[in-house]
Amino acid sequence: MTRPVRALLKWSNLRHNYRVAKRHAAALAYAVIKANGYGHGLEACANALASEADGFAVACVDEGLRIRAAGFDHSILVLQGAYSAEEWQKAADHGLQLVVHHEQQLQECQGLEFRYPVPVWLKINSGMNRLGIRVDDANSIIIQIEANDNLQLVHVMSHFATADEVDDAFFTEQRQIMLKHDWPVPLSLSNSAALMRDVSIAEAVSRPGIMLYGSSPLAEKTASELDLRPVMSLQSALISTHEVAAGEGVGYGHSWIAERDTKVGVVAIGYGDGYPRHAPAGTPVNVAGVECPLIGRVSMDMITVDITDVPAAQIGSSVELWGELVDIDRVAALCGTIGYELYCQVTPRVPRITLQ
Repeated sequence: MTRPVRALLKWSNLRHNYRVAKRHAAALAYAVIKANGYGHGLEACANALASEADGFAVACVDEGLRIRAAGFDHSILVLQGAYSAEEWQKAADHGLQLVVHHEQQLQECQGLEFRYPVPVWLKINSGMNRLGIRVDDANSIIIQIEANDNLQLVHVMSHFATADEVDDAFFTEQRQIMLKHDWPVPLSLSNSAALMRDVSIAEAVSRPGIMLYGSSPLAEKTASELDLRPVMSLQSALISTHEVAAGEGVGYGHSWIAERDTKVGVVAIGYGDGYPRHAPAGTPVNVAGVECPLIGRVSMDMITVDITDVPAAQIGSSVELWGELVDIDRVAALCGTIGYELYCQVTPRVPRITLQ
């Protein structure tokens, strides 16, 4: 018997979620599959969306080259742009689109010769205060881009800082900053949260990310309320069961003490697989179709759960950590984080298994 931990991937749900994004999009939607497809597999996500996605967005040139090497000819946007002259050249050679977010990036491509102009997206800092050109400086950068025969300005973009929050005034302010300016090319503004706000934004390309994987981008709504379906189901099984008496502790540090005679189930998964070490007691774990609470500290390779109220639970019983039975956003909230991190930190030792 092999170790039972695995991540089951349902690609039909990825396609379903992309269609939800498209229903909310004003025009095109580039599927964001950076960070190894949010832990789901870069090439696998591209393959699953190949017949539907208007394009793909990745973080770095290396990710874009991996998609090209896998045989995909879609439009590919590199969200952090080129880091060097060498990456400018690679992007040109492989037909990647690059974000320009700093004037130095334009300096790094000076003197290079490209067979075809590189499509560039100018990123504007409209208030996120992370990457981007200030609005007041945008015209001078646009002039530089348009004066360079190696470059073709195709879109102006920005990124929302607070679109996930309910009725946030700053979200409105950022939209107004971008929409009132007279840009020479079409806009790209919306992330998943902005798309699902049902706010009309005049843009040519949206960039759905987390919603594609079945996690809610909105603070006040669950994924199911937004008609989003989980792509990943992180699963394992019970590998041991035993009884502890009331007053006994479980796990490192005895941080959890039994208040009643308790039947403990041991699950083959831990932080070595990417399950969050800081998950508190009470975090939901589904055992044999019944929700049970996590008890004790998460170990590298194991967790313990209270299965007292699941008489059918036994060695080999199925366990879901998140997926269709346990909403990943519930787990993330209890851990003080977001679904993005939980997806991305599932380690390579967890086999990814396609369900269909």
